[in-house]
Amino acid sequence: MNRMLSVLAALFLAPLLADAHHSFDYHFDRSQSITVEGVVKEFRLINPHSHLLLYVTDDAGVTEEWNCELPGANGLRRSGWTDEVFLPGQAITITGSAARRSATECAYQVGVFTDGTQIARGQTLIAGSADDETFVSVVREVSGGLPRLGRVWSGVPGMGGGGGPPGPDEANPYDYLLSDAGHAAFEAYDAVLDDPALQCSPVSISRVWRTGSPTLIQQTADVVTIQHEWMDAKRTVFLNQTEHPANFSAVLGHSIGWYEGPTLVIDTEGYAPGVLHQHPGLPHSDQLHTVERITLNETGDLIDVSMVAEDPLYFIEPLKENLRVYQPSTIAPRPYNCTH
Repeated sequence: MNRMLSVLAALFLAPLLADAHHSFDYHFDRSQSITVEGVVKEFRLINPHSHLLLYVTDDAGVTEEWNCELPGANGLRRSGWTDEVFLPGQAITITGSAARRSATECAYQVGVFTDGTQIARGQTLIAGSADDETFVSVVREVSGGLPRLGRVWSGVPGMGGGGGPPGPDEANPYDYLLSDAGHAAFEAYDAVLDDPALQCSPVSISRVWRTGSPTLIQQTADVVTIQHEWMDAKRTVFLNQTEHPANFSAVLGHSIGWYEGPTLVIDTEGYAPGVLHQHPGLPHSDQLHTVERITLNETGDLIDVSMVAEDPLYFIEPLKENLRVYQPSTIAPRPYNCTH
């Protein structure tokens, strides 16, 4: 292990990163702590989750390959992690949470090397060492007194995001919303195996905003582009159109927009069938229609994002969501390059 990394890792154990993917409890059981001793096969620093692969030999001399999951690459890299945090051949003892559906998987929490060095899940190893380009956020003038949204924003911790989904054994909080057809779609959906994010899909507009990931908004007279780091999701909001094209179908739909005072209003249709929330699952049909409101506060340093969703096939009433509050950021969205 790199000497600097060893020294820094031995000095402290930083708090764990929040699981941005919001699916931890559907895959792992926090109440079942396990300890695994093995030898590193490979460390995959990727999105949406990183993976540490181990060779583990049991008392009978049988060797199995284990897979211990960590947070995604972008967050870890911003905390100083590199591909060389774990090297092939290193002996390590891992404490983590047991997987719900596999006997050879775990959620990594703390690893201890033979020299006593410890590395915790999400620990900051070298502060400020990420290779992101610093983004000088220039707020461009917008004619006609329109809200100046053109800059990079990131989610304010603790302000929005919904606090994560209910646990896998808890009731669906959207049961009241679903029609008979919506209930049928929910019953057919497996919150683990059918999660669109496992196929590197941005999932939904609700999902991309709730992540709080760095988001670049750019304004022109005709369009507003919104580029989220999460899943490299990029959207174009057409200000010069008043109708949606016929037979359009995409995960994030087709968006037109206009301004109402300090608010950018975004009207979106043309969705492919999917889910607004992966866990426990909130299915929507191709009849989904959403209206987002991105409102700039009086001092220009916060935006509040909310949404109303209607689906005449799957919903019996509109769904209203306060998605997230965002603040200016100097870190530009970096490529997500999701791997599945």
